[in-house]
Amino acid sequence: MRTLIFATAIRIITPLFIVFSVYILVRGHNHPGGGFIGGLIGSIAFVFHILAHGTRQTAKSYFSFTFYKYDRKPNHSRMHHALRLLRKNVLRNKAEKPKSIWNYYPQRLKPAYIMAFGLLVAVSSGLIGLLNGKPFMAAYWLDAKIPFIGSVGTPLLFDAGVYFLVIGMVLKMVFTMAKD
Repeated sequence: MRTLIFATAIRIITPLFIVFSVYILVRGHNHPGGGFIGGLIGSIAFVFHILAHGTRQTAKSYFSFTFYKYDRKPNHSRMHHALRLLRKNVLRNKAEKPKSIWNYYPQRLKPAYIMAFGLLVAVSSGLIGLLNGKPFMAAYWLDAKIPFIGSVGTPLLFDAGVYFLVIGMVLKMVFTMAKD
């Protein structure tokens, strides 16, 4: 079912699904909705993207990150490295590739890590009440209200944990079923 029309429509609809799922997440601690429904709506966006483009392209587009690291030897200064690179780039042979002092490390965010992060956030929201001498999962609210969100407290933190847990679980199931 990989047609050009479907693939183009999914590119437009996916960000809308994600924005709507975050809206449902934020709205849910005062009105119907919340982390579970928001997570399901957000995961639908990724499932549609997988149907249109495949698991590799979805993982590459949304769950791959590149970290850059400046590598240098501890005994040399930056000026020494800059002069050495300039000398090598000017005097090098045409076939030799210039050496870079910036190395990149591509990483993939796995669905299990998203689930673990969501569980950590949900449990930590309950521990806030426990650490203050109240029962586990006691609600605490900030005094300030944020526009379009309202009052922020531990129920929103719990909903955010459930949101990430649901998205990670659905993605894990879909990625596993797509391998077969």
